[in-house]
Amino acid sequence: MVTYKTFSIIFGIMISMVLVILIRKSRLQTVLLVWWIAIIALMMIFAFFPSLVNLLGHYFGIAYPPIIISVVGLGLICIKVLSMDIYITKNEIRYKRLAQKMALLETLVKEEKKRIVLENIAYREILSAIFRRY
Repeated sequence: MVTYKTFSIIFGIMISMVLVILIRKSRLQTVLLVWWIAIIALMMIFAFFPSLVNLLGHYFGIAYPPIIISVVGLGLICIKVLSMDIYITKNEIRYKRLAQKMALLETLVKEEKKRIVLENIAYREILSAIFRRY
């Protein structure tokens, strides 16, 4: 039978290997690696020292200490989701601004092309009028 300690250690090692693969394939930014390393470190600490959970539970006055792991995990998930929402919002704002700038530049290019065409037509008319006299 697999114990909690063994399962946590094996799970932590598997996540570590997946992270290494994702970074090597450039699927995960190295900045985000710090977050995941912290999660794995917490998981390994609780796996190697399960009595630490009981100690923390008694320190904070929690009647059922193993619930600390669930509460901390849920809190970390909420923080991660919030940080992802902030990142997505920043990117959406950036994309909208880029789209607006691109539309403005396209409009300016079209207007400049029209101006150049009109100038060419005017020059041709002037030249044709000059050459008609001769």
